[in-house]
Amino acid sequence: LLIFFKSQGYPNISTARTQSIGTTVTVKGVVTNGSELGQARFLQDATGGISLYHANYLSNVNRGDSLTVTGQLSYYRGLLQVNVNSSPTIHANNINLPIPNLINPLMIGELTESQLIRIDDVVFSQSGGTFGVGIHDFSSNNQNSNIYIRPNHPLVGSKIPIGSVNLIGISSQYSFSVPANDGYQILLRDQNDI
Repeated sequence: LLIFFKSQGYPNISTARTQSIGTTVTVKGVVTNGSELGQARFLQDATGGISLYHANYLSNVNRGDSLTVTGQLSYYRGLLQVNVNSSPTIHANNINLPIPNLINPLMIGELTESQLIRIDDVVFSQSGGTFGVGIHDFSSNNQNSNIYIRPNHPLVGSKIPIGSVNLIGISSQYSFSVPANDGYQILLRDQNDI
């Protein structure tokens, strides 16, 4: 079963996100990250965002690429993703990224998943330390959340800011729970996200 979603002349990510796991979907949007997050790419349009995954088909896909991609919906640790099954069609490069949605830490979840988000007035619990691989907790306006830094990430080894900063990143999830109703986190892409 191959399903195309048409909205404003192109497939719609928000509608694709409502389909059953295992459904083959085709979506179009702008890629919001590159290889700094490993083999995963995140795709966003005016209606939402979704994670894309394939070890080979996405290796030449970069931040700012406008593309159409086809694959099967699946979950990875609670994160809804398209398992890409063919080379994506890249329409253009260096497209302006969507403006990050300004949210608070409690809004990191299913409604913001795989979208660029912004949280202001962030204070890291390990201020003055060094970013390493793993989870780094922060608070903003008396609400807590965290970021995740993967191996070989550009921030590994850099200083954790002292004082209040603004964060831009991708709303994500990594959960071991069934159902996956926790593990929400932000994925920063590089130093410019702080």
